[in-house]
Amino acid sequence: KDDDNTTTSPVVYPNYSQLKVGNYWIYQRFDIDSSGNASATNIYDSCYVEKDTIINGSTFFKVHRPDLSSGLPSDFYWRDSLQYVVNNTGEIIFSSRDFNTTFKQYYIIIQPGDTVSYVTTKMAEKDWIKVTPGGSFITSNYKTNFNMYPNWILAGNPRILNTRYSEGVGIVSETFHFFASSPNYTERRLVNFHLN
Repeated sequence: KDDDNTTTSPVVYPNYSQLKVGNYWIYQRFDIDSSGNASATNIYDSCYVEKDTIINGSTFFKVHRPDLSSGLPSDFYWRDSLQYVVNNTGEIIFSSRDFNTTFKQYYIIIQPGDTVSYVTTKMAEKDWIKVTPGGSFITSNYKTNFNMYPNWILAGNPRILNTRYSEGVGIVSETFHFFASSPNYTERRLVNFHLN
């Protein structure tokens, strides 16, 4: 019989996270009004990969960056897992290929009988061009959609948070959490970065 000498090459997934110790990104914050007009602020955010660490047998990278809810410096633990980027609780925070799965879905309820919104998160807008002070980037969007309930639609519906990743760069822009009473947003956009 014939010998089968064929070999299968491992699948190589594109790197959208750039999780390596010493890598850093600098962002400028922009105020976005209800018409989509962006005004630059004098606030800059620095994000960097501080170290790697083992959590439940897997290697994660400690990323120091301002939290999108509070704006205060925080530590996050992320790892690249094939086509996904996941955090230390197992939550998927990006995928380079999976544009069909809804990664998160939940309700925001502030008290019984008062639902603020129904929230879903999935990948969207593959190969979208995003222009930042640091240049133009081809991105894919980790998109969070807030479908607001009737008592909370005064400032618009739906409300959307975007986190745009670019292959070989990482996150190039992301939207901060919004106030339900205001149609405005804050977004940070990439100014500069260094990758080892």
